[in-house]
Amino acid sequence: MTGLHAARDPAVSVVIPTLNAAPFLPRLLEQIFSQEPPVPVEVVLVDSMSTDGTRDLALSDPRVRVVTIADFTHGRARNLGAREAKGDLLVLLTQDALPADRRWLAALLEPFADPRVVASYSRQVPHPDANPMERFFLAKRFPAGPPVRREKRGPAPLQLEDVFFSNVSAAIRRETLLRYPFDEELIMSEDQQFSRDVIAAGYAVVYQPESVVRHSHNYSLSICFRRYFDSVYSLRLLFPRHGLGTTASMGTGYVAQEVRYMVRNHPLSLPHYVMYNLAKISGAFAAHFAERLPRSLLRRLSLHRYHWDE
Repeated sequence: MTGLHAARDPAVSVVIPTLNAAPFLPRLLEQIFSQEPPVPVEVVLVDSMSTDGTRDLALSDPRVRVVTIADFTHGRARNLGAREAKGDLLVLLTQDALPADRRWLAALLEPFADPRVVASYSRQVPHPDANPMERFFLAKRFPAGPPVRREKRGPAPLQLEDVFFSNVSAAIRRETLLRYPFDEELIMSEDQQFSRDVIAAGYAVVYQPESVVRHSHNYSLSICFRRYFDSVYSLRLLFPRHGLGTTASMGTGYVAQEVRYMVRNHPLSLPHYVMYNLAKISGAFAAHFAERLPRSLLRRLSLHRYHWDE
């Protein structure tokens, strides 16, 4: 791997896919450009034809560029941003992920002192209004503590837990992403695909919990079903061993811990929690039979309906 030039600090570009992001942009850009050094040299918005003034608002800041994308997929938008960006290091953010402090960026970039590290990702903490299920999920998946390094160990095929990575808030060497781009046809989980590919190639990915963003969602039951349908469907494509038994095994252990958390801390939310869990389980189960379902039904079950268009 070609390392970053030792004679200068690497330039940092922030890439953000956007769709009607006007409510988020003022505070988000303020947080990005008030970071402790290194301050990003630019923010590149990859905008999906927003209609709420996102483009005009962004271009009022000379440090922001806007690139339009008409045929959005999660992978395609981020690959386009990588090609357009000028920085040696790319920081990927979603429009609703807010850096929690001025150390977010510096901490995120610390792992790159090791030339084998090609990507790092942040801890996510919930907004104050997050529901109990979201709080438990984020605490479980993005815990506080020391950094976690993910790299290939032994001959066994890589599985999700070996490569987990999130591009809600992440940094990637630009040269690496150009060499190992996101799959532009995946419905979602393009971040897991990228991490799988670079770890299989001998590189390392680091979870850096000292870099923190606020990011959470209170999904409706319908959205919850559709997200889990799309997520499990994409994981089945990425990891051939991820069958129904794998989903059941992962889900059983997770739910057992979550039930204890809900009973102890949020007993009044248990009726909604049961419905929420049924939506997740139903979506995940249906994803294992996607190939047998008619396209018209798949469009109704999926959050990303464009994926199933002819």
